[in-house]
Amino acid sequence: MKKIVCLLLCLMMAAICCACGEDKDGSASSEAQAQVPTEEEILHPVSASWFDDAVFVGDSITLKLNYYCEDDPSALGDAEFFCSGSLGFQNALWDLDDPNAVHPYYRGEMVLTENCAAATDSSKVFILLGMNDIGLYGVKGTQEGCEKLVAKIKAKSPDVKIYLQSVTPMLSAFEYEDYTNVNIDVFNAWLKEYCEKNGYRYLDINSIMRDENGALKEEYCSDPEAMGIHFTDAACALWVDYLKNHV
Repeated sequence: MKKIVCLLLCLMMAAICCACGEDKDGSASSEAQAQVPTEEEILHPVSASWFDDAVFVGDSITLKLNYYCEDDPSALGDAEFFCSGSLGFQNALWDLDDPNAVHPYYRGEMVLTENCAAATDSSKVFILLGMNDIGLYGVKGTQEGCEKLVAKIKAKSPDVKIYLQSVTPMLSAFEYEDYTNVNIDVFNAWLKEYCEKNGYRYLDINSIMRDENGALKEEYCSDPEAMGIHFTDAACALWVDYLKNHV
């Protein structure tokens, strides 16, 4: 009998607690709603030193980030950069002796991109490629190149953690045939699913650089009269901040 009484008392107390958390109309109270943390409050930014064992693979867009970090060592610590201005997923698969090879140079020697982690002794690989592929190979060809290159990197460095960054937007004035922000968005949607399927981390850099129409914000573009794709220091600062908050 005592057990039954205790059980009834517990149920009554639970009902009272639930009622206190709701307004008369049954909705959660404003006080309870205010206690729900925002996304910004949930984020726990890492320090620059977190990137000391990271290597960034990319084209001329990431090269700009490299220069920015050289000027500001507090940005991404001792992160290594494995970049070439014309690098893409597809040409990163070419042999070193290919006459059109554009592989990155590391310590004075041309090195295959698939060896980026092994060459730099890095445990984290951040990849931002695709801008040089979409116009030449279309979205499908860019996807295929991405899968092949990541597979090669993992084959050479099985324990490395892969971070795939979304292709960034361009000024709308420079869109041409397949080389468009729409196709960039299509590829990025696929990239996100690819990461979720394979256990890689997707970083949506595109989302912080684009305007309401999906094009690169003009204030973040350093070459509005030339290519319409490269970043200003302000854009790089935003990029670094995003990385620190989302890795």
